[in-house]
Amino acid sequence: MTLLLAASHSPNPFDLKSALLAGHAQHPVIIHFPIALFMASAVFELLAVWRKQPLFASVAYYNLLGAAVTLPLAIATGLGAWQWQLEGAAIKGNLRLHMIFALTSASLIFFLSWMRWRFRLKGISPGFAYFAVTFLA
Repeated sequence: MTLLLAASHSPNPFDLKSALLAGHAQHPVIIHFPIALFMASAVFELLAVWRKQPLFASVAYYNLLGAAVTLPLAIATGLGAWQWQLEGAAIKGNLRLHMIFALTSASLIFFLSWMRWRFRLKGISPGFAYFAVTFLA
C-alpha cells in the first residue's frame, strides 16, 4: 500500500509542463540545431565544390540560413540558463570560456551568412576566404 502511495506522488517524467518550464532545460536541446545546421552547411558547401553541383550549394545556403535564424534563440536560452541554473554567477573560468567561444562562433556564423547571401546575389561561388572562416567557426 505504501509503495502505491509513493508512486502516486512521484513526479511524472512525461509531464510536458514541467519539462518546458524548467529554467535550464531548453538550452541543451536548442543549441544543437544551429550547430548541426552549420555543420551540414559546411559539408554541403564542400560537396558543391567537389561535385560541381549547384543544388548542394543551395542546400548549404539554406542550412547556413537556418543556423543563423536559430542562433538568437540558442543564445537567449543560454543566457536564461545562466541566470536560472547558475543564479547569475560571476562570469569566470569555464563559464567565461563557454561564453567567449559561443559568441565568437555566433558572430562568425552571422558573418558567413552575410557573405554567403552576397555570393548568392552575385551568382558566384565562395572562395578560399569563405572556407577559412567556416573552418574557424
